[in-house]
Amino acid sequence: MTSNRPAGRPSSGSNVPPTSRRSARQQRLANREAGRAMTRASTRGSGGGGTNSLLLWSVVAVVIAAVLVGSAFLMSQSPSPKTGLTSPNPAAVTFPANLAMSDRTLGNPNATVTLDVYSDFQCPGCGQFAREYEPKLIDTYVQTGKVKLVYHDFVVVDSHPPVGNESRDAANAALCANDQGKFWQYHELIFWNQPASEKVGAYSQARLLDMGRMVPGLETNKFDSCVKDGTYNSQVLSAKAPAGVDTTPGIFVNNKHLGDGLVSYETVTAALDGALAAPSPSAPAASPSAKPS
Repeated sequence: MTSNRPAGRPSSGSNVPPTSRRSARQQRLANREAGRAMTRASTRGSGGGGTNSLLLWSVVAVVIAAVLVGSAFLMSQSPSPKTGLTSPNPAAVTFPANLAMSDRTLGNPNATVTLDVYSDFQCPGCGQFAREYEPKLIDTYVQTGKVKLVYHDFVVVDSHPPVGNESRDAANAALCANDQGKFWQYHELIFWNQPASEKVGAYSQARLLDMGRMVPGLETNKFDSCVKDGTYNSQVLSAKAPAGVDTTPGIFVNNKHLGDGLVSYETVTAALDGALAAPSPSAPAASPSAKPS
């Protein structure tokens, strides 16, 4: 769940790689042995002879060298901080070939039940909805023509410190893909390449352009220009969720808000089943009242 209120960061964990543990043991053993050698040399040198003093200082030099070499070895075995991200991966799922897609509506546009999702591409709960909920909802409800799924932009993560633009830029890129009827394919790529942490460069312009090259049939020159120009930036930033909703994802079934953030899958399906069992309205349900998104 992501809110437009500042949120904390998850801890990175404390597991130490096995190679680091082995390296640490080796360094401790080396240090212990060097210490013993220094003690023996000091004992032999207690008589005050010049030769013994030379021997003592030689051992000290060996100890210092051992510590420096061991430290360098440990550093080489420890995980180095990531300075960049790998190339984007393909989405782990694909849409059924016969699934209707129109703009940012997935499924039969005349379906009597509408599932609206207000989402931020950096929001972890939104990513979970896309990766875990969507495939099952599509199979059970959308592909059958009973429900249509409508995506809406609702950028909230960018406003959290440190303030950034990755959510906006990802949403702009998705709309650039939408110009060529490829919104949903690009939407999947973004969410399947969502990092564990927000604001780490996963949606840099370079990576967004790389994702465009992974969408079959997308004319990249047109797409690239749209992304670089920020063609839809203002539209993305002006898009809002219905009044009273300040957390993503905002999930609605036939205009009914299901709760703050990512509600359970069972909550979503229960709402869909209830809406499907209700008497059919005279006209298809409209999306919740909000500014265009």
